[in-house]
Amino acid sequence: MIARSILAITALIAVASLAAQSSPAQTDPAHQAADAREVPETRALNDKVGSAIAQTQTNNAVAQAQNEENQAQYEADKAAYAAALRQHNREVLENDATFIRQREAYAMAMRDWRAQVAMCKRGYQSACKLPTPDPMNYM
Repeated sequence: MIARSILAITALIAVASLAAQSSPAQTDPAHQAADAREVPETRALNDKVGSAIAQTQTNNAVAQAQNEENQAQYEADKAAYAAALRQHNREVLENDATFIRQREAYAMAMRDWRAQVAMCKRGYQSACKLPTPDPMNYM
């Protein structure tokens, strides 16, 4: 906003000074005396405007460099997040696979235990003396 204001003022001053310089040369002493007083002031104002423009350009360059740095950091953060998400998904899949194996081992152990109980109820003493099936043995 300030930079635009400075640029607008600069443009107006440049146009005004060009308009003043483009008028036909006045040769009478009053005009020459006025010019002698105004030319240094005009040059000083133009120098001020030139300094303001240079400062604005410097500020813009600094802001652009900061924006580029911020964008690079943003891209690095996105890449790190994507990598972390991929790792998380791998861990979830590994946990899911482990859970599936555990669930299947438990189901097989329960199937064998039920068969063992059924054999024991039919009077097979050897089935009654067997230890309870351990799901870890089915993994």
